[in-house]
Order: sequence, then C-alpha cells, then structure tokens
Amino acid sequence: MKKDILKLGAVLGLILVGLVLGGCGESRSQFAGTYKSVEPFGGKDYIDLDLQENGKGIWILAGKTVEFTWVVNAGKIFIYTKPGAILVVTPTEGGKILSADMTGDWHPGCPPGSCLTFKRVKDGG
Repeated sequence: MKKDILKLGAVLGLILVGLVLGGCGESRSQFAGTYKSVEPFGGKDYIDLDLQENGKGIWILAGKTVEFTWVVNAGKIFIYTKPGAILVVTPTEGGKILSADMTGDWHPGCPPGSCLTFKRVKDGG
C-alpha cells in the first residue's frame, strides 16, 4: 500500500515537472498579433492568423476556423493543432513577417514552394 502511494506520488511529480517544463519557452510577446497571408492559399483565399500572448491562436481560411496553441523555441514559432499537426514558423523582421513551413516536416528554413508567408497587420494578441 505504501509503495503504491509512493509510485503515485512519483508519477504525479513527473507529470507536474512535464507541465512546468512544457510551459517554458521564449517570450511570445514580440510575435503576438494578427497576421494575413501575403498570397491566397492555394490560389483561393487569404488566411488570417491571430497569435495571442496567452499561447492560443486562431487560423481562419474561407470562413473556417482552426484553434491551436503556440510556443516560441530557438527563435522559431511552433504551432500545435488539436488533431496533432505541428507547423514550424520562422519569424523575420522582428516578427513582422512569418514564414510557415507547410510540408509537415522540419527544415532549417522554409523550402521554396512549400512556404506560406504572413505579414503582421496588428500588434498585440
């Protein structure tokens, strides 16, 4: 019985450490704001992207909304969608321009033809 309680305490402690470390990362404030895709996605419609300072965000395309969470790590923005997709976004010009790698793989930069560029239209989040 005592071993079970110790095991449970250890597991809960590890979960707590994981949650604390998962919340760590670089400051989001310089990237928080509203962005719009520079070109229509798939030649159809522009994408609105809202990065909130609390780490939540919204992606709007053709009236459809996708909610996600985001963190900053190693100078890159990582967008995590609920279905499990991860987008790696490279900020430039102090966060005024974002380049999203749409391949689904990680690359040191954004591969030509697979990059979606966003421009900031409003600061804050």
